[in-house]
Amino acid sequence: MAELRKDYLRNRWVIIVPERAKRPMDFKKIPEPIEKGAEKKCFFCPGNEQSTPPEIMRIEKNSKWEMRVFPNKFPAVDTKGDSEIKQEDDFFMHSHAYGHHEVIVETPEHGKTMADFSTAKIKKILELYISRILTLSADPKIKQVAVFKNEGKEAGASIRHTHTQIIAYNKLAETVDNEENAAMDYEKKFRKCPYCELIKTERKSARLVAETKNAIAFTPYASRFAFEVKIFPKRHVTSIVNFSDAELSDYAKIIKKIFSKLKKLNAPYNMYLHNASQGKDLHCHIKINPRLLSWGGFEYATGCVINTVPPEEAAKFYRE
Repeated sequence: MAELRKDYLRNRWVIIVPERAKRPMDFKKIPEPIEKGAEKKCFFCPGNEQSTPPEIMRIEKNSKWEMRVFPNKFPAVDTKGDSEIKQEDDFFMHSHAYGHHEVIVETPEHGKTMADFSTAKIKKILELYISRILTLSADPKIKQVAVFKNEGKEAGASIRHTHTQIIAYNKLAETVDNEENAAMDYEKKFRKCPYCELIKTERKSARLVAETKNAIAFTPYASRFAFEVKIFPKRHVTSIVNFSDAELSDYAKIIKKIFSKLKKLNAPYNMYLHNASQGKDLHCHIKINPRLLSWGGFEYATGCVINTVPPEEAAKFYRE
């Protein structure tokens, strides 16, 4: 029987239709073969460093680069204009799209993905995210630092070589703003962080994916994506930049587990960080949205999503 479910905090709805559900392996994507000699053509592979803008920084191992950071060659934002948002009249508000757009290439190995990295390597990647967030946040004109990873064509990746993007810009992200306002309304009413309470509830539910001493992952009750996962630090922390070493290690363990399972499906995905904006108190987390289902007219017309994979079944897949 189909079930209509509401998001934990926001007025956002999902229809879960288990009758249309498939077994997890029925969602398996056919892997796209790696073209012979692709490394020679790939902008992000060793030997082609001149094809990217000059490096911002690199991390080396055995005198060779292990990770590189450089400006996006085709940036969505730049620092050439005025960052102030102006109200022209009742309808028109605008500013220059001010900001910094960076690329992090996490490995020199073409064809490797997060699922192939060790837990220690994933922890290094998280530490590099923190380093870049701190640097970009120092610009007083920046309101939001968005860290996101697109893996696969269906997830919006235009280059196959795995990488992360960071866009730091002059406006608070709408998704973060909505989430912060919803969390703030809950806190005003109940004097508690909704996500701290949610962690206590979901760790006992059929939606639990993984739990360590310092972190927890679960499939959201009203999942908008098949096999969607959220990862939270158990401690109330507003940004990944404030994580302890132990929290980073536990996050890396859970991320490794999730991507190892998604690799069995060859699943394209988006991964992104939700950190609190300056002065706000959002319990930070990472979201992983596999892109195994397509949205159609109903989703765009109503804002309500049809998901054929109950989150309880998705969590079972991750746990098995």
